[in-house]
Amino acid sequence: MANLETGLRIDEVFQRFGRARNATMVELSQEMLEMYNMRLFKSISIRNSPEALQLTREALEEDREGARTIKEITDAGGIISAYYQLPATDDGLNRFILFNVNRQNLITLIYIEGDLESEHLITLLLSL
Repeated sequence: MANLETGLRIDEVFQRFGRARNATMVELSQEMLEMYNMRLFKSISIRNSPEALQLTREALEEDREGARTIKEITDAGGIISAYYQLPATDDGLNRFILFNVNRQNLITLIYIEGDLESEHLITLLLSL
């Protein structure tokens, strides 16, 4: 399992819940990453876990410091949907965090790192 950029707290969510019975984690192969101009793609979906939701929200609060908020929706004081562009890596790659929790308590957290712009990422995600 590839580790995220040093210093991101969301890595704790992937590490802690990646093998949980109520979680599904996706990492793309090198061939797929190259096809989409990405260096790293990690996604995790976690069902019915208040503990995971609390940790994810805490991690987002920390990791969004210095990030460009593209979209953020809160409800009852908690983030329910977010799209952040983090500062680029030392070698100039863009980094993105996407998050959503739905009414059925399904948490989705995605981290993407690569040579793609925010607009391209949106187009790519909507085409999947």
